[in-house]
This record gives sequence, C-alpha cells and structure tokens, in this order.
Amino acid sequence: MTRITRILVPTDFSATADAALDYAYVLAERFGASIELLHDGLGQMSQDELQSLVASLQRGTLRLTRLIDNLLESVRIESGQLSIRRQPVALPQVIEDAAEMLAGLFTQRRQTLEVELPADLPVVEGDAPRLTQVFVNLLANANKFGPEDSSIRIGGDTDGAAVRVWVEDEGPGAPGLEQSSIFDRFYRSADQEPEPRGLGLGLWIVRSIIERHGGTVAAGRSPEDRTRFTIVLPVGKDEP
Repeated sequence: MTRITRILVPTDFSATADAALDYAYVLAERFGASIELLHDGLGQMSQDELQSLVASLQRGTLRLTRLIDNLLESVRIESGQLSIRRQPVALPQVIEDAAEMLAGLFTQRRQTLEVELPADLPVVEGDAPRLTQVFVNLLANANKFGPEDSSIRIGGDTDGAAVRVWVEDEGPGAPGLEQSSIFDRFYRSADQEPEPRGLGLGLWIVRSIIERHGGTVAAGRSPEDRTRFTIVLPVGKDEP
C-alpha cells in the first residue's frame, strides 16, 4: 500500500512564493542580459568593461542569494519551524561575517562601513547563523536606502543586562519610520524604495529572529538625524 504523507503549507505561503517569483524573474532577466552581453563581447570588450560586467553579475548573485535565504526563512517562521540553537555568540564576529557577505554591494555604491563597538561588549546567547542573517538584512537595507558615497555605521553599548547594537545610514528613512508597521511582512515604501524593489520580508525576518532570542528591534532617527535600527539582546552567561 502506498503511504501518503500530508505536508502542511502555511496559508500565506502562496503569496510569499508569488512575490518571490516575481522578483526572481526580474533578477533572471538581468542575469540573462548580462551573460549574453559577456558572451558576445568577450573578444571586443575592454578589461574595465569586463570587470564591470562581472561585478554586476556578482551583485545579482548576492541579491538572489538573499532572496532565497529570506524566502526559506519566511517559510520556517510561518510554519513554526524556526528553531534557535542557543550558544554564546560574539556579536562583533557576527557583524564581520555579515559585512563580508555584502562587501560587493558596498563597493558598488561607494559606501564605507564604520564599526565602533566597545572592546568589552558581552556575548549574547543565541544562534550565530540566524543573527548573521539579521545583520545581513539590516546592512542590505542600509546599503539600499543610504545614498551613494555615504557611510553606514554600526555602534553598540551595554548596561550589563542587555547588549544594544544599532545600524545607521544617511538615507531619509521611510515615512512613519518609528511605527512598528515597518517590520510587517511585505511592508514596502512605494515612494522611496529604489530599484530593484524588494519583497518586504527582510525587516519582518529581523524582528521574528530577534524576538525569538528574547530581544527587541526598533527603528528611528539618531541624534545626528540618521536612519537607525536598534537591536537589544539579553547578555549571555558564558564566553564563546
């Protein structure tokens, strides 16, 4: 007798998948055009032109990788399968790993990343890969909305019981930045979001992961009137 296994799919999964496919098609068209141009121009293009085209393909790969990661994470969240493996995590290492993944996008927009964290910043207890994804999403958001030739800043402090880390960019910020709706799934700013437009999953995933770590995330303006996203996480018990 054939055994049939029933797979429960979240009710909103089709909406997430449709939006992801629309975005993937846009990226695929750009990939196809770039690859065709590269193929046709191999013997005619200058070294600078070839490097520019390869860099464009690399940026597209980064965006597609983020799309897939966020889509998979959204399915885990919706289905209740997002598990957190708790262990001591050093946030400076997490931030360094996230920054390395997005180095090509910072170079494209001629943005500099400035990281100033206290040397004695305590470890937190959490899941390092998931926290890396949090900072990948926040840094990608800063890269996208921050202007070219600008700086992105990461800072932090601690009160002994919690660690606070923020990511800042020089962009104007979305309307109603301080409102919690900016972290809603599929939230997008129609007037201010540059191309290519995203899915509106990144900040929702950030909030979902941080809340499962017992922390909070908020958006607002810094004292220097920069867009700031602030994460607060409980201090861990042990050193990594």
